[in-house]
Amino acid sequence: MQLRLHSAAGDCNVQMLRYDLAAFDPSAFADAAIVMPVSIQRSVKKRQAEFFFGRLAAALALREQGYAAVEVGIGAMREPIFPAAVKGTITHTDRVAAAAVLPAHRCRGLGIDIEQAIAPDAIHSVEQLVLQPAEHAVLAGVNELAYPLALALVFSAKESFYKALAQAVGRVLDFSALRLLSVDLSAQRLHFVTEEMLCADWPRGQPCEIGFHRLAAGEVLTIFSW
Repeated sequence: MQLRLHSAAGDCNVQMLRYDLAAFDPSAFADAAIVMPVSIQRSVKKRQAEFFFGRLAAALALREQGYAAVEVGIGAMREPIFPAAVKGTITHTDRVAAAAVLPAHRCRGLGIDIEQAIAPDAIHSVEQLVLQPAEHAVLAGVNELAYPLALALVFSAKESFYKALAQAVGRVLDFSALRLLSVDLSAQRLHFVTEEMLCADWPRGQPCEIGFHRLAAGEVLTIFSW
């Protein structure tokens, strides 16, 4: 499945693959000529499936840009390493994986993320991790979206932003680095502001807009480029 979404760098094709974890077999790596790193070989089946379908989606996205049989490596912060001429990003849950790639001349960073509605027993811990006090009030005003999905949307948006800035910032960012200002459901946009100095291009107080799309299976997908 392919989604065409709009980002600051223009339209972007997102390659999506749904899969059945119970039916996954690690032999799929060899069948698809995808390298299985040692760290993944030692992982549980769930992690192997996530990695495989994420890399398979990335291969499809790269093929669209004219790249064939290119290995997507693993960086120091466990981020995917794409060819230098493109900016790429991968996301996955336990039932869907997706990837997107844009030419490097169109953007300096690209991030996508997919999340399911937050489970009831996890809401409090996710709130503690993701939200600042002022953001609770913003989410409380989003009446058209069930709260577990609205919370997942904010989580996802911050993940997409951090993925897009990973190379420029060079460190793992806390969720407090970005503060939610508003949610525009009709325009499918979330508005944030940076709460700290991230890098020269992203000082404290810099606004940003992150797009989102609601998937048919109930998840939310967010996208950010700069």
